[in-house]
Amino acid sequence: MKTCVLLLLLALGCVTINGAPVEHGGMEPASCEDASTKAAAELALTKINQDRKEGYIFSLHHLSNAHINRHGENGEVFYLTLDVVETNCSVLSKRDWKSCDIRPMENIKVYGQCKAAIFINKVHRVERLYKYSCVIRPGMVMEFCGGCPYLADNNEEAEIQKTVTHSLEKFHNQSRPANRFTVLKISRATAQVVAGTNYDVEYTIQETTCPHTTEAVTAENCPPMDCEFAHKGFCKATRYQPLFDEGQVNVDCEIYEPEASEREKQLHLLGVETEHTHDDAHSHSHLHEHEHSHGHRLGATPHKDPEGIVTVLPALGQPVTLPSFPDVPAGGPGVAVTLPLKPDPQIPGEMEPTIKPFPSSVSSQCPTKVGGDQDVVKLFANDPIFKPAA
Repeated sequence: MKTCVLLLLLALGCVTINGAPVEHGGMEPASCEDASTKAAAELALTKINQDRKEGYIFSLHHLSNAHINRHGENGEVFYLTLDVVETNCSVLSKRDWKSCDIRPMENIKVYGQCKAAIFINKVHRVERLYKYSCVIRPGMVMEFCGGCPYLADNNEEAEIQKTVTHSLEKFHNQSRPANRFTVLKISRATAQVVAGTNYDVEYTIQETTCPHTTEAVTAENCPPMDCEFAHKGFCKATRYQPLFDEGQVNVDCEIYEPEASEREKQLHLLGVETEHTHDDAHSHSHLHEHEHSHGHRLGATPHKDPEGIVTVLPALGQPVTLPSFPDVPAGGPGVAVTLPLKPDPQIPGEMEPTIKPFPSSVSSQCPTKVGGDQDVVKLFANDPIFKPAA
């Protein structure tokens, strides 16, 4: 009888242990070669690129560190260190990073690391990037490299601005958009001395409230359209300035449809009413005032923007005045992102994970030997701040 009771208690114990949710409090080193970890890294980088508002899309060069913290029955928080390289695609394009080209070495590569904390629950189809911290820097230009492109400095500011002004006016004259555009930010500017000087400038632009018929002399007084339906774009301009003759300007601009416009189109296709009315062609002359309160009645997935930062350092060997380095924890100095015991908005009966400080150790399951672009491999190998911690 005692034996039967003991067996019954053991059976009940097994059911209780196997059936109840188990919360793993410890953080475990993960394998950088594991398929699910690799997928988490690619997803994290995609979400980092989608969240950023300026700069260039990052491409994944190497997953250099990974840890996992289990959460609930099926959830995992991945703490990842990604070695990244800048591509030639603007983040405004929202392109998939796998479809963007990395700059060749002669165009001065920009490289660095991103630390990211991403929560994934495959059963409930939840993918939530909580936090990321990226540090990037340009590669060094070889000394005594006559005729090599170099990043333009303050001494060439006037020539760079001249390139931007002339190229944007050429874009307006050739493309004749409904409204004029103004410069948001110069993203990158290089110069190259070749029997004169060749300037390559890349910059972002935003739609203004002035129609395209506005004279160029007054265009600088056109304010940017303060509206989520304003178009933005990315321009690549080249100006060759000979020693004596007048320079020549070429420009190629991509104009991107606003995300809000795409959302509205989807809502209309679903038959959802919105408070914003517009014509089907969506030509957007924008000659009127906008409220854009957007009272969409749609069961959208709850979404919280991640907390992220991108720090740009000078090239290796140049003075560094910024305090941010890749070793700064992506999860902050001991501060959690999500408060404990906060109900998860997408998983019934579960709490959101608490994002812990980023682990300082390197997983032994992450190989340090890296293949791929050997120029990029050398950049990371020669840079002490991007080497794995001991």
